[in-house]
Amino acid sequence: MGLFSRTKKPIEDLSPVCVRPATAADAAEIVRLAQSLSIADGGRPSRLTEDNYRRDGFGPDPAFAALVAEIDDRNVGYALYFSGYDTDRATRGVYLSDLYVDLTWRRRGVGRALMQETARACKDLGGEWMFWSVLKRNKKARKFYKTMAPELSDVVLCAALGESFRRLSKKSTS
Repeated sequence: MGLFSRTKKPIEDLSPVCVRPATAADAAEIVRLAQSLSIADGGRPSRLTEDNYRRDGFGPDPAFAALVAEIDDRNVGYALYFSGYDTDRATRGVYLSDLYVDLTWRRRGVGRALMQETARACKDLGGEWMFWSVLKRNKKARKFYKTMAPELSDVVLCAALGESFRRLSKKSTS
């Protein structure tokens, strides 16, 4: 083996990926993974904290659901999604907000397992579709997602954030 060779555990020696619903007790790991996702996307660190994960993800009206991927009882990835509705199709579905797999565990089926379990969770809720977005510059993620679904070329993603959201949400004085 050369000096710069990477050593990876052979796939057949790996324990299977276990994907399960995230719980409030997973807060620290979800926050760690969300921070890693934000940094990997080139943005500033996520503002997600353990407290707001527990506040917003659980209780009588949760804002989202999450899944955790584990290998050998180690959290290696997560997916976070929320419900949506499509009036054109008159169907329910989910928007995948986050999908992240720790770098050392990529290319081992973890991301695909998370996507499949998100789709199953959607189906169990009566849903018929999943939407997600990916940064144009993230070529590896785009290549991965294209193995599951085509990119839509006729849709433009718009977002009111920060000051544009504050202006949009202001009450009209007229």
